[in-house]
Amino acid sequence: MSNVLASIVGKKVYPGDVLCTIEEFLPGDGVYVEDGYIRAARFGIVEVDFANRCIHVKPLGKRPRLPRKGSVVYGVVTGVPREELAFVKIFADERMMPFNGFFSGVLHVSQASDTPGQHSIYDFVKPGDFIRATIVSSSAPYLLSIKRPQDGVILAYCSVCGAPLYKVPGSPYLVCKRCGNKEKRKIAIHYMLEERRKR
Repeated sequence: MSNVLASIVGKKVYPGDVLCTIEEFLPGDGVYVEDGYIRAARFGIVEVDFANRCIHVKPLGKRPRLPRKGSVVYGVVTGVPREELAFVKIFADERMMPFNGFFSGVLHVSQASDTPGQHSIYDFVKPGDFIRATIVSSSAPYLLSIKRPQDGVILAYCSVCGAPLYKVPGSPYLVCKRCGNKEKRKIAIHYMLEERRKR
């Protein structure tokens, strides 16, 4: 075994990294040959089968998980560029398992409610809100919907003082315990904070 090969067995390599010459080992899975050299074809760990004189690159980790059409996701509203549109950073799936990175989502006012009349996206969500949504498109930026009762804002903060807002049973508003401010949202059934009724 060459000194170069001895130094990379079990090490992480990147696509294109030289592993050895074609005279030293046979190319296995996850590698390719170029100009007499065996190179890594993917990011992973170098493995060597000494019995068959073959070199492989085993992939690191699992395949990246991506949002899909029809799946439920969690995200945070990052901005409202127009009255009818909100940008959302998608970060987790329905089980709150984080994705491999963040994905871009778009929430149009038409996907926020079936209530007739002219609305602004601010009637349903605001920047900084955490939402539960359903994906209705096949590719990024993903078109989101919060029409279903279980979808909508799951956590929001007061626009006046920044404190968390609480759901009040029977009310369409979220209330700030610190300053008393009331704000309207499209509230998900399982909103995270709820004001307890006094007995």
